[in-house]
Amino acid sequence: MPEQNVNIQTIENGRAAFAFNAVKEYVDKHSSESDFNSNFKSYIKKMPAMIHVNGLGQTLAFYYSKRTTKAYGAIYKMIGDYLKTKFDSATKYTELIDWVVNLQSPEYRLATNETMALLDWMRKFVSGLVTED
Repeated sequence: MPEQNVNIQTIENGRAAFAFNAVKEYVDKHSSESDFNSNFKSYIKKMPAMIHVNGLGQTLAFYYSKRTTKAYGAIYKMIGDYLKTKFDSATKYTELIDWVVNLQSPEYRLATNETMALLDWMRKFVSGLVTED
């Protein structure tokens, strides 16, 4: 049983590290743009509820449609980059949404769970890293 706890902790630490680095890099790059950062914070915080209500595919399709907006595009890319580290099949697609809509149910559920777990960390870090004036 201790080996399983180590594996779970390693996975969680990897998620946390990815989320922290992604959010921090974004915030550092755009720290002078307060409305941009507050939008980024808001969009990250709203995404888990959107996934819960609409599903991963619909939510990512929405973020994909808004990707020309810097904050939406950044979040979409962060999630895509993370999922490509977790799912070999994702690396075969150039667009995250293309991969997601072609998933079978078991892998779709795993992708949803991974995304929700990542967003949990991203929400925590964005709350600490983005200050609103």
